[in-house]
Amino acid sequence: MEPLYQAGSIIMKVNTLQGKKMVESGLQSGDFSLPQSWPSCIPPSPDLEILQQKVAGVQRELEDFKKEALKAIHYLEDAFCEMNGVLAQQEEQAARVKQRLREEEDRGIVRNKVLTFLLPREKQLREHCQRLEYLLLRQSREALGAPKKIQAS
Repeated sequence: MEPLYQAGSIIMKVNTLQGKKMVESGLQSGDFSLPQSWPSCIPPSPDLEILQQKVAGVQRELEDFKKEALKAIHYLEDAFCEMNGVLAQQEEQAARVKQRLREEEDRGIVRNKVLTFLLPREKQLREHCQRLEYLLLRQSREALGAPKKIQAS
């Protein structure tokens, strides 16, 4: 004889808090128990006993399902908490990296300003040094040239 129901794989999107409440309080149509007065008004038959055994089996399977569902919900909650922790760490790290990039950009801007200020000054200093060298060479030639003129006379 085939079982009363056959469990298959079901993919569903679950609100874990709502799912946990449903599992803990019992599924809406999950009470398969027979009323106490029912067996007294109908004589027990082998089919009824088989049916009661099947109902008891379904109830056990339902309880097992509830336990597994709760276990899966707890696992999902733990995984979610862990993912939130990792996400927070990643966000902190990203913020630190952004801050370092901003600082590096600021240093680059300052370097550019300094270079912009110093390069023309360097050019002016080179030109001034060239003039001074020229004057020094001219004076040294004149100083060397003057004694020669005196000796020649």
